[in-house]
Amino acid sequence: MSLSKKVLRVGIAGASRGGGYIAALRSAGDRVRLHGVFDPSPQAAEAFATEYGAAERFSRFEEAVDACDLLVLASPQQYHAPQAAYALRAGVHVLSEVPAAVSLQQVDQLLAAARESGAVYMLAENYGYTRQNLVVRAMAREGLFGDLYHGEAEYLHEMKGFHRQASGEPTWRYFWQVGRNGITYPTHSLGPLLEWMDDRIVSLSCVGTGRWTDPEHEMEDSVTLLARTRKGALLRTRLDLLSNRPELYDYYAIQGTAGAYESGRGMGDQPRVYLEGQSPRDTWEPLMSYADRFLPDAYRVEHGGSGHWGSDAWPFLEFLAAIEHGTKPPIDIYRALEMTLPGIISEQSIAQGGAWLHVPDPRTLTAGIGIDPGREAPLA
Repeated sequence: MSLSKKVLRVGIAGASRGGGYIAALRSAGDRVRLHGVFDPSPQAAEAFATEYGAAERFSRFEEAVDACDLLVLASPQQYHAPQAAYALRAGVHVLSEVPAAVSLQQVDQLLAAARESGAVYMLAENYGYTRQNLVVRAMAREGLFGDLYHGEAEYLHEMKGFHRQASGEPTWRYFWQVGRNGITYPTHSLGPLLEWMDDRIVSLSCVGTGRWTDPEHEMEDSVTLLARTRKGALLRTRLDLLSNRPELYDYYAIQGTAGAYESGRGMGDQPRVYLEGQSPRDTWEPLMSYADRFLPDAYRVEHGGSGHWGSDAWPFLEFLAAIEHGTKPPIDIYRALEMTLPGIISEQSIAQGGAWLHVPDPRTLTAGIGIDPGREAPLA
């Protein structure tokens, strides 16, 4: 049976967040089958399997790898890289939630496994797949904004209630999101900006406000990143998981030589664009007035039950298509690390008082290179 005709057995690692992928699996139809779930809590795994119809409950991650063709990693973020590396080395395809890694050591671990494996790796960064972000991406790629030289994004999401269990015990977020200081959750902000600009960050500076709201945490209340890209653009992102305020976790703005885009900030504020020579002078236009022209046909299908404004299903479906057709996924290992590495380097910068630091190009990191030319660098 050819790979394209095989019904792929899907495993979910992480019962709590794994339910967010059910809509995508249902949209994939008979191309996949939900085979099993891994979670260190037997009760959570049992509840997931009962609700969604998974045949297997795995008590160890290795069991899930042995039994499945592809895995969706919906685990806490400190496990993404080690779990992905283990599965890739076993020849199992991996769709990982964000970020891809939480340290440079994990970057090396993951990169080596991805280079050495024949399996597909993709990062499930979903914010690039919201309808308005897809429209902006298409407009940017067609050059309507001209050369993009400035971008902004903010992820402001007060999550103090997620940092401890009902018993008072700290959760993984206590240690891995607010227990570190810097942009510890970078990809929702950076992912769309880097996609629109077709660029990567080469240097950055990170500073914070100090600890005011919940000072027991290592993270400062609001953390700001300034970054230079390879093409010379300037980016600014803000991460705030602690301040007392309503959420705003999908704000973006870009400025180019021929126009600008700003998303809404709530209270009925609408996403808007200005295109020099097309829009009325000094007048914003509604972004979605351009949707009929610029929303790609492939993304006009709506997937019932898909979260995050309908975007959650798309990373899985494009990951699945890459497996079936033997093509490169949209957010492959290098794109995943371009979105992830700035967050890791930001922790070094903020610890050095906002020093400007170099961000490596993941293509030049040597983990997993080996002694024989691989798929990326065949002999001439």
